[in-house]
Amino acid sequence: MSTSELMSAWADHNRRFENFRFVYPVISRRAKGLSIGINCTPNGMCSYRCVYCQVNKKDISAIIPSVDEIIIELKEILSIYNKTKLSEHFPRVEEKNRVLKDIALSGDGEPTLYPYFTELCKQLKDISEIPKLVLITNAMQLEKICDFNGEIWGKLDAGTDEWLDFINRPKNKINIELIENNLKFAVSKFPLRIQTMLCEANGRIPIETDIESYAGIVQRIHQISPENLLSVQLYSVVRQTVENSVKPLSREFLENVKNILQKKISNLSIEVF
Repeated sequence: MSTSELMSAWADHNRRFENFRFVYPVISRRAKGLSIGINCTPNGMCSYRCVYCQVNKKDISAIIPSVDEIIIELKEILSIYNKTKLSEHFPRVEEKNRVLKDIALSGDGEPTLYPYFTELCKQLKDISEIPKLVLITNAMQLEKICDFNGEIWGKLDAGTDEWLDFINRPKNKINIELIENNLKFAVSKFPLRIQTMLCEANGRIPIETDIESYAGIVQRIHQISPENLLSVQLYSVVRQTVENSVKPLSREFLENVKNILQKKISNLSIEVF
């Protein structure tokens, strides 16, 4: 399998799979293999309106799935995976890249806004075939997490209020201190990976002062529980965004941010994608 074919699989995170409505498989560069996503917010409910969002409003529905509907679909897709490793769905992807790495609460919106989030987490704990459960979240509603048994992948795209407002565009006025405190709470209770999207939008890119402030926030989160902060994931755009002004930043830019972080926290795992 060529690198370009694998990159093509990474870029295709279609949330429509056969006759399934709420569960979908993707080849994930950050999961390093197959990830099965749970789209518990197909209505697109989110507390952010990120400039780099890939969810087209034309594709969302008004449906709010029940927990039972999600669990039935998840068990069915796990059964298909156990039989075929999804070879028909990903014919160009080698089997070593189709190994199931996690089940991810993700989708078209913010999963913690799903009204039955706690009950869903309780039922997921009883499914033995799940290798690892991951919550991909914007970290605004982490007070809802009480019965979760997995890793939190929390968003931190900014180091200042100005860049937070520009890149994430929260629907309600918040400040970067709230996100920092929520991630501190998360790392004190759960294994945490910080996810950071770095991109150009409307001709703007993160400036040095924002990156330095961002690195300071990561440092303070790390100090809360170094063993629970598993990694920081730095990445840029690979999938089509709704807004055409969004462009990926270079590998060199991402590596420079990594170096700034590494100087502050030498023993932190930092992944560049």
